[in-house]
Amino acid sequence: MGSLRGTGIAGDEAVQRGQLQVFSAGDGRVYDRAWQASLLDEALAEGFPAVRWSAEADTAWSVMPRALHADLEWATDELCHTRPVSVLCQYPAELKETTMETVCAMHTDGLRGSLVRTSPIPGGMAIAGEVDRTNAGMLHSALAAQSATTGEGAAFVVELSGLEFLDLAGARALVTGTAARRAAGGAVCLRAAQPPVDRLLRLLRVDRFDGFRVEGA
Repeated sequence: MGSLRGTGIAGDEAVQRGQLQVFSAGDGRVYDRAWQASLLDEALAEGFPAVRWSAEADTAWSVMPRALHADLEWATDELCHTRPVSVLCQYPAELKETTMETVCAMHTDGLRGSLVRTSPIPGGMAIAGEVDRTNAGMLHSALAAQSATTGEGAAFVVELSGLEFLDLAGARALVTGTAARRAAGGAVCLRAAQPPVDRLLRLLRVDRFDGFRVEGA
């Protein structure tokens, strides 16, 4: 509520209208799948066209085991594909690589960081924003998770038209994040990079790595 007031949004009025509900982490119902689904259905029945949901992983971890929270996250992602609901699951950026890969696998609609965002596209993933050493690990995890689960046979497409900046660490993430797929014989297509990004990829000879090809728009 304090964050809303800081941006000039009258959160108290939204609560009175029923548009905004805030739940305590200590309320056991919050982590019950059936209760979550019923709450969403209730909002839709009241005439709201969609629901937006936000929660912090750190808060959940303070009241429940991480393994149980992971199960809940899988279920939450399913809700996003069966009801008109979007969920923003907030995680700390300083996660272990294996944990980050699991988080990326659980959230199939993409990753949002302060500088970079990813989203699924047919046959691959789109990357937008800026990638440098501060968030290259996040990109590596997102690529590793999605390239491992995207269908075999066709090339895994990495759409780069929205990527405005890439440094050496980011280029390394493109290589290491897709390494497992390429090692298994799969192809990775880096597509539609903007000129500065394209120049860096070719300068580093990424297009000559086994399994890679770089294409225009």
